[in-house]
Amino acid sequence: MAYKGMAQIDKKELWTIPNIITYFRVLCIPAYITLMALAGVRANPVLLYIALGVFAVAAASDLVDGWIARRFNMTSGIGMALDPLADKLMHISVLFCLSLCTGLTPLGKATDGLDMLGVATMQASDGWYVHYAFVILLLLKEGIMVCAAPAVMKKGAKVQANWVGKVASFTVSVGVILSFFHPYVGFADWGILSWGVCLSYAAAISYLLDIIKQIRKINRGEMEKVTAESVKTTDSSNNPLPDAEEKTVSYSVEEPADGAKE
Repeated sequence: MAYKGMAQIDKKELWTIPNIITYFRVLCIPAYITLMALAGVRANPVLLYIALGVFAVAAASDLVDGWIARRFNMTSGIGMALDPLADKLMHISVLFCLSLCTGLTPLGKATDGLDMLGVATMQASDGWYVHYAFVILLLLKEGIMVCAAPAVMKKGAKVQANWVGKVASFTVSVGVILSFFHPYVGFADWGILSWGVCLSYAAAISYLLDIIKQIRKINRGEMEKVTAESVKTTDSSNNPLPDAEEKTVSYSVEEPADGAKE
């Protein structure tokens, strides 16, 4: 049964394997936040790299749940809404912690074991592994998208990932990982993050334009609202996918002909 006002959400799909993996990814967020906070307060970079390991596992799980959903036709409205939300929470939380847990803690001031380039990098960045401006820009963009999501689903529109969004997410992820090694990469991480932020805004504009187009079509009766079932078999314009029939799994059992019965 779909949630009232949001036809893409079906309670029966809450515990599919891809969605369970997404829940795991969300649960990883407080784990690496705690580790990064301790790393900053104790000026212990080892804890910071353990947090990176947790983040890497969570990021890898995103690839796994996506593959399972496509391979076994487990795409769902819940996954459509929750999966990008989990990605956004991961990026924002890890950048937020890399910023505050270094720029405002003893870890950002620690230069033991660094070469001349590392010391110069940390002095130039004033101890910030990630400048707070990156956090503010991404938080603003993601906040707009998250606030718009319930209204979009209520209207019956469908948000499909596009290549700009995928490239933006990948670029930000690379920048995030490099930021863990900020003293050793000479601001290459900030350059990649800057490009990722620009792509993220371009993707957000693209998504919003596509959503507005869909809502106008729905209001004019040119397009039907997306439902929990149509999410699995239609594109962003709610048109049937070419291979939709091939992905449909049938569980009916054909009765043998009378002559074949013993």
